[in-house]
Amino acid sequence: MPRASKKKQKKAEDFKKVKLKVGKKKAPASNATDTSFTARAIVVSAQSISADKRALLTNSRNHTLKELLAQLRHYSVVTRRDGIAGLEDFVKLHPAALRAELGPIVEASVRLIIDADAGVRRQLLRLYTVVLPELEPRELAPFVPLAVAFTCSAMTHIAEGIRADAVRFLDVLADTAPDAVAQLAPRVLPGFFSMLDTTAGAADGSTDANARTALLTQASRLAIMRSCRKFLAVCTRPLAPAADALWFMAPSRIAPATPAELLFFPDTSAPFSALNLFGEAATDSAPAAAAAVRTQSVVALARLFPFLQATWVEAVAVFSAGRIGADDLSLELCAQVMLILQVLWRSAYTDAISPQDPYLPAFLHQCAVLFPFTSNDGDAAAEDAILALNVRVCELAALVRQGMAEPDVELARVLRRVIRFVLQTLDPKPGRVARTLRHEHFVELLPAIWRLARCADRKDADRLLTAVMRYSSVCPLSSPSKALCIRFLARIVDAQWARQPVHGAPDLAGSQLSELATAWVLGLPKLLWQLRDRNINASAAAADTLRMVCQRTRLLDETSADTLQTSLSTLFCVSVPGKGPVHGPFRLYPPALQQTVLEIVACCPARSPRLAQAVRAAIATAAPARGIQVLAAEIG
Repeated sequence: MPRASKKKQKKAEDFKKVKLKVGKKKAPASNATDTSFTARAIVVSAQSISADKRALLTNSRNHTLKELLAQLRHYSVVTRRDGIAGLEDFVKLHPAALRAELGPIVEASVRLIIDADAGVRRQLLRLYTVVLPELEPRELAPFVPLAVAFTCSAMTHIAEGIRADAVRFLDVLADTAPDAVAQLAPRVLPGFFSMLDTTAGAADGSTDANARTALLTQASRLAIMRSCRKFLAVCTRPLAPAADALWFMAPSRIAPATPAELLFFPDTSAPFSALNLFGEAATDSAPAAAAAVRTQSVVALARLFPFLQATWVEAVAVFSAGRIGADDLSLELCAQVMLILQVLWRSAYTDAISPQDPYLPAFLHQCAVLFPFTSNDGDAAAEDAILALNVRVCELAALVRQGMAEPDVELARVLRRVIRFVLQTLDPKPGRVARTLRHEHFVELLPAIWRLARCADRKDADRLLTAVMRYSSVCPLSSPSKALCIRFLARIVDAQWARQPVHGAPDLAGSQLSELATAWVLGLPKLLWQLRDRNINASAAAADTLRMVCQRTRLLDETSADTLQTSLSTLFCVSVPGKGPVHGPFRLYPPALQQTVLEIVACCPARSPRLAQAVRAAIATAAPARGIQVLAAEIG
């Protein structure tokens, strides 16, 4: 029975009728032929290496600028990185095309500042480092706002790597187009404030570390601080010290000029241009720009000081250990904190820090806890960095003192330690000064010495200026500090012993200091003989000082003037028994210095016959210029 039912079922399957349903397609017949087909194509793009592009500018891989700029927008990281490398190659092969196509290049490449791939950003930074210095700042200025916009976006990016690379791009822009970047300071500084923020918005003003700042490593923090210092230096350039190392002794900084001094000794070019006497435009925007920079510096000091103070407290503990290496990041952090504050206090305050300032006087007292900073490691580079740190503390102390009528007990204690450090630094022990005091340190130390001498009592002022005079005698002859030291002392002599009193000059001329100043001036001819033509700047400074002393001061009496003339004769020609005439260094001097030396002789009262004879003997063998011969004839 079961077998018969199975046979019937199989027989029914052969003739089974398919039921059709509504909405369903009819199934194809079993013997129907499928005639549908599919086709695929392989597209091979043109190979740029083999393409004929002789009429176009290409790089070494035969890529045109249009193709390279298109690669910068590609989704592939490798393609974008290759596009930047090809663009660098293109610019090296065709430097003229950089200026002609600068707009498209900047607009296409600047967007990669916030690229997610670190390799792309590094390649772009290398491109900018190579390409942008080849351009003039005025050529790059129109594109700086766009570049700064992407840089500011990168500075506030959520990715730490993009934020770290943002300051590197800003450094390149600040180096190549500083003026254009400085104009965008209101947009850039908030980026630094957010990166170096230690105020988490607490209502009680506490300095709880911001989570982003707290996670920064010392190396990352140091890189951001270096970039911040460089940018602040660019922004505060209108208020930065002049190129002259003695900018702090300008007449306008000593005291306001009287109308008579302004007439005969103007401190600026065209001092009466505001009167519009000759129809010139009297619109001077310099004071307004300086005021804006000063306000900006005060705001930056208030925003950055909590971070700088926290960093200082953390890093200064390295001095308690005693042994500090040159590669110690804590020492470099302390140096950067002081450098940033120095830029800000020089731009925020002219010559004195206001007692109402809530930051810098308190920071000075923090520094005084371990001042002077020392190290027992013996590392030369570390000692050099520590000395620079101590010198900047001295400048800060002098500025704080000048802002107060009378120092309090704690500040007076700090000032005594500062003055003791300055005296020990200028100590003329053999080999000590040449080894520890570099020219850069001496340049930064002079403003502190001058300000301390002006606000200290007579005893301390005499000690400071006496130390400078002694340092002038032991400073190496070939050192650039030699000329600077002579010029510094010359301005003091000019202000203290001028025949016409200088308005507002501090009274530093004590009896002991007068004797030392006289001895120092009388030793300048010997210094000129020793220098000869090996340090023309120092020789010119010494000659200018002697001419100024003879023309405008009352420092030398009759006896000192005779001694000076005897010493001056050795510069020209002297007769030595057994050797005959010996010529001095006058013949080796350039014409300008020769004229200055002859003017010194012309200013000497009651010139001795010996000096006149020495001048004639030197002129007879030197064959000087026509003007110098005429001046020598008038002397003889």
